[in-house]
Amino acid sequence: MQLRIGQFNLENLFNRYRLLDHERGARTGKPVDPEKFVREGGNINMLGWQVEDFDTVSSAQRKATAKVIARNAPDILAVQEVENLFALESFARRFLKGLGYRYAAVLDGNDPRQIDVGVLSKYPITHLRSHKWLADEGGARIFSRDCLEVDISIPKGPVALFVNHFKSKIGGGNARRAAQAQAVAAIVEDRFDGTRGRLYALIGDLNMEADETEFAALSAMPLHNLIDTLPLEERWTHAYVKSKKKVEYRQFDHVLASPALKSALRAVHIERRGLQLAAARFAGKRFSGVKERGTQASDHCGVFVDFEL
Repeated sequence: MQLRIGQFNLENLFNRYRLLDHERGARTGKPVDPEKFVREGGNINMLGWQVEDFDTVSSAQRKATAKVIARNAPDILAVQEVENLFALESFARRFLKGLGYRYAAVLDGNDPRQIDVGVLSKYPITHLRSHKWLADEGGARIFSRDCLEVDISIPKGPVALFVNHFKSKIGGGNARRAAQAQAVAAIVEDRFDGTRGRLYALIGDLNMEADETEFAALSAMPLHNLIDTLPLEERWTHAYVKSKKKVEYRQFDHVLASPALKSALRAVHIERRGLQLAAARFAGKRFSGVKERGTQASDHCGVFVDFEL
């Protein structure tokens, strides 16, 4: 069978953003009736944050996000920066209709801004395990969000994903990312050490590149970084636009596969057509409507990996 697994940081997939939803550049936002908004399933719980603390997300951006997914149509998609399960399922119903994503999983993690990790799947999700409560010796939680362990039933047997979103680069955080890498390595080893022929992957936005010191615990694992199969100059997955003349390109998104899954690898594709035009290293054509930041799909690229099992 053919299997396509994807990885995509959706950049603030928040249902609550509908309160502010308007096209970037418009003089005024949409008039909103809060009571009607709640009746229709909206969420206006800001968890103590003020509206001004968040950027608005336009419908144009959400459509571009959906195009990255729809044009690649993965069977299983690991996602980050999702508010909750309702937000993910609503997004799938509205923008991914007909693609067969009958199954979705999101568990609340540790991030105060509610940017959680999750999974969309065409195949049944049979097992979920959260590691959000894992703590260090001082009692502090290790994961910024979670390491979400997900088992999915496919015709060739179960495939397990360990979906992650490590501490961001904002404010440093090298030591915490190193601790998160060590924790994930221990979690995967505890379940699969000595197990041959099992299909599993550590996947997500790790906010670091494979040559950084804090990545060491992951590099030491018997896993294969599938993006490393691409030429070095083609591996970047994130574009941080400081200004039109200053853009940082890095490989923050990773798919680390078990030997059995690696042996089934057929192709790796990084989808960049959803990036804003300021990310000029990608000179190709963008999706229709994608121009500046307010219209881009995400600041991350979608990563899609094909397997023949």
